[in-house]
Amino acid sequence: MFRALPQWLLLATLSAAATNATASLGAQVAQRMQQNHDATPQQCQGNAVPAHACSGVLLRATLPSPKYHTWHHSPNSKAKGGVSFSYLRADIPTTQLAADGRSGFTLYPLLQRPAGSLRYEMLCAFPTDGDTWERNARGCGDNRQTSEEEAACHALGITTAEGWIERYRLSYDYKRQCAFDIQRARAPERAEAFYQSLRTKQLFAAELPFPWNEVMIGAWDEAQSSKLPIQSFFYIEGANGALAQAQADQRDWQQTNAAVIPVIRIRLPRSQEEKTVFSYHESDQAVALP
Repeated sequence: MFRALPQWLLLATLSAAATNATASLGAQVAQRMQQNHDATPQQCQGNAVPAHACSGVLLRATLPSPKYHTWHHSPNSKAKGGVSFSYLRADIPTTQLAADGRSGFTLYPLLQRPAGSLRYEMLCAFPTDGDTWERNARGCGDNRQTSEEEAACHALGITTAEGWIERYRLSYDYKRQCAFDIQRARAPERAEAFYQSLRTKQLFAAELPFPWNEVMIGAWDEAQSSKLPIQSFFYIEGANGALAQAQADQRDWQQTNAAVIPVIRIRLPRSQEEKTVFSYHESDQAVALP
């Protein structure tokens, strides 16, 4: 004979189920991020689709501000029309983020983004810090701090990592480097251009001035930011105040959009031989799944 559960036991069961669902969601996100990071295809399946669309982790380091949401644009990004990210992948080990970055958010790869979410626009890729703060063309063009005019790599006749390295060695000035153009308008060349930016970091890591790379994404419509395909709010393991910052972003997103995005812990390698690790921890979460 079926006997109804006591109310206290039913509530406890439902609560446990909700907790398990939260843990399951977070664990799944961390697992997918790890899989994407560890995958190293030259390009995605399809007609010359760049590797960033199906592998790696696109990451934007931010600092919570009372003036705007983390997923909105800084004044410089808004004025420029471009937003700076780093791209993490197993074959280009990254031991540190730009500007002492310790928390922020990651985006789903374009081919994995949820249905109905915004399609963000990939602009250009720099093998190291591009000093994009000082560049025009949405962060991909000329650097106002140099005497000559910088152009996209292909406009200079540079289409390979070897060509980029040869030109860079003329000055060893990261402000004078060219950017690999990866805009959709450059299909199918954009897939090869992005791959060559990764090869540059692989071949030239010991001589690059910074351990991180820089990828520019077009500024999105802030009025549609609730549809931005944010996969996680992240924090760097061991960085002072990093977890609290990620938790603040998680709470802000939940309060603003009535949805929950998991906080994911990232352990960066201390050397080129170690591996980046993505993990979910229930104790890191500031917001529970409704």
